[in-house]
Amino acid sequence: MSIILKADNRALTKGSKYSFLTDNYSSGVSAIGVDNGTNYSEGDHILLGNFGQESSEIRTISSVSDNTLNFATATSFSHSESTKVTVIPYNQVIFYHTTTATYATDTMVGTPMDIQPDSNFTITSDSTYSTGFGWYVFYNSTTTPTKVSTNSNAIPYTGFAENSVKKILDSFFSLLNQKESKLISNAEAFRWLNESYNNAKISLNLINNEYTVSTEYPISVTSGIKEYALPTGFFSVRSLYNDSEDKKIELIDLEDVSNWDSNSGNTIKFYLRGSYIGFSPTPSSAFTAILRHKSNISSLSSYYDEIDLPNNSYFILLDWLMYRSCQKLGNGREMQYLQIFNGNIERLKFVNHKRDNYKDVWTISDTANV
Repeated sequence: MSIILKADNRALTKGSKYSFLTDNYSSGVSAIGVDNGTNYSEGDHILLGNFGQESSEIRTISSVSDNTLNFATATSFSHSESTKVTVIPYNQVIFYHTTTATYATDTMVGTPMDIQPDSNFTITSDSTYSTGFGWYVFYNSTTTPTKVSTNSNAIPYTGFAENSVKKILDSFFSLLNQKESKLISNAEAFRWLNESYNNAKISLNLINNEYTVSTEYPISVTSGIKEYALPTGFFSVRSLYNDSEDKKIELIDLEDVSNWDSNSGNTIKFYLRGSYIGFSPTPSSAFTAILRHKSNISSLSSYYDEIDLPNNSYFILLDWLMYRSCQKLGNGREMQYLQIFNGNIERLKFVNHKRDNYKDVWTISDTANV
């Protein structure tokens, strides 16, 4: 069984220069006229037509004379007047395989292959591996030195999880019609998804003190050393205790530290100062402090990332994406999706409240002036 790998060709035309044919051309021509030759240079790769059209093709410019583009290789298809002629930065794709979700170029899948202009994707297959991850980079084989794009997101050979960024964005774009989907970029959708995930996590943090809490983080306290770096991603202290004496360490306000320090016999307390946690008075003996802390909400950066929400509630994020898309499209339906999203957030908070065994909960009134 072969694993199918796809590289999205459509990313190559984002922000690219283009113009249009000024005449009708039959197949087999080595020169074409465009309405603005200043957009092109010798060595540029150009796409005649749009990705996904049967007669689209890629050629490399051998020279430019005013508004005439010359090719070393003649065209294979006929092209009508006003056909779009777009500069693309690459002409090939290279696929790689890795065993983990970390990009590397050790194992190439096949050889560099020409971009397939008659499809939205350049497709290959891997019959060697059945597990692991696939990657791709676009490649310009004619430049010196050769030019390579940034690597793609990881493509899991076992498929994307239902709560993965990839699946959620696929679901989002499936809700749009063809015209609407062309007006929404992947980058915008990714940003909106991060925004909705952030909103959901912040709402959870308002009513639950355990969902985003870290595992135990040990701090090796040394005699005579007062302050220590907080862990990466630290947001707020959930608990801190002295593992050596098996007792809780209480908080002291930073403004009271100097006074508390004046008596070395005082019970040790902790304080926060920027990216440091400190102990007052300065410890006179070593011990291990065990910290549990709430973490900053991490950003989604890969299609492979998975959404972690209670009761598999990742689907509610789609309503925020639709809200943002309706705002951009100006179709007047944005408030409908915003109300659905807010309602789902309230239900999510209620479900998450049950995880705390029905502890007291509060929310901010819609009419509160805060």
